[in-house]
Amino acid sequence: MTPQDIITRHLCMAVDVEKYSRLDTPHQEAAQADLVRILEDAAVLSGLDRTRWGRQAQGDQEFTVLPQDTSEAALLGDFVRHLAATLAERNLRHDAAKRLRLRLAFDIGVARTAALGYSGPTPVSVARYLNAPQLKRVLAAVTSTNLVVIVADRLYQDVVRLRAHGLNPEEYARVHIQQKEFTGYGWIHLPGHGPADIRAAVARTSAPARASTAEVSNGESRNATTSARELGRSRMNTPAEIAALAASAVIGAMATDTWAYVRARCAALLGRHAPEASEQMLHQLDAFEQALAGQDPAAREHLAAHFTQRTAEQLAVVADRSAEAAEAVRLLAMVPPATSAPSGFRSGQVFTDIDTGGGDFIASGRDTNVWKKDR
Repeated sequence: MTPQDIITRHLCMAVDVEKYSRLDTPHQEAAQADLVRILEDAAVLSGLDRTRWGRQAQGDQEFTVLPQDTSEAALLGDFVRHLAATLAERNLRHDAAKRLRLRLAFDIGVARTAALGYSGPTPVSVARYLNAPQLKRVLAAVTSTNLVVIVADRLYQDVVRLRAHGLNPEEYARVHIQQKEFTGYGWIHLPGHGPADIRAAVARTSAPARASTAEVSNGESRNATTSARELGRSRMNTPAEIAALAASAVIGAMATDTWAYVRARCAALLGRHAPEASEQMLHQLDAFEQALAGQDPAAREHLAAHFTQRTAEQLAVVADRSAEAAEAVRLLAMVPPATSAPSGFRSGQVFTDIDTGGGDFIASGRDTNVWKKDR
């Protein structure tokens, strides 16, 4: 039996850097180095051994054939989450011009080593998924994200729908890919975004002839016409406008005396109107607050603008759920400014001279200190 007679199936992955060709040579070299480091860090955090991966570098891309014993759920779940988090951390340390944004594609099937890398149908299909117009348009349209992922239909059906390793099939939207001689279905995922966000992004970036219908996670078609409900709203106080004001107030309160109060308001709102996304969104807000703490004014302004846009997109989805939810989001915009904290409250969450009138005093927040002053 020759090696050509042995048919083995492998998980295959490809990653590509957005707008790489626009970078000058030093920045291309830095982007390549950062990409390798980010992939390695995500693999280690996911318990995956990247030294065993078959890797084929292509400048701004890397194609990978993984060992047969690789956990499919760990790769699609843990690895993708850690990659998104590691990428976000990297981008926080760079200005907007050096932001790294990635497309990531997965498929499973036959892949063999060849003279110039790999051969077989799966390396070809992964390349087609990676370069699908829908995937590129979603990444270009959703400016708040650093990573967009697409998985082949067979992986979605066999792995994602089992919900192992934190996978949620509702956080994927189906698209039809037709690239050169390849045709098939893939499922687009935006780490850190909820189902409504993802479906809306895919619907908005679909080809005009297909813009009225988006394939949702259970394979059924749902009406996603955007003219009346999303794009045609010209009146004031749309969910997006409400959310923009609320997000500005929320981000503005971070790393100030009022943050504990504002965070509690956010927790109450999300617990009532978006319980499935509450934990994730609060974790994200906490990460934003930590990133803003201690920054100089110029750096804080730059980060706050990015965080505000991201938060506004998510709050708009909540506000669009019902009139009650919209009103709750609107009220977030009415939080008091940090400078109007009650007497005795000081920056850094240090409280002194609190007159409780014989009752209890309860305070919470980061770096909080409470003591009784000797008179």
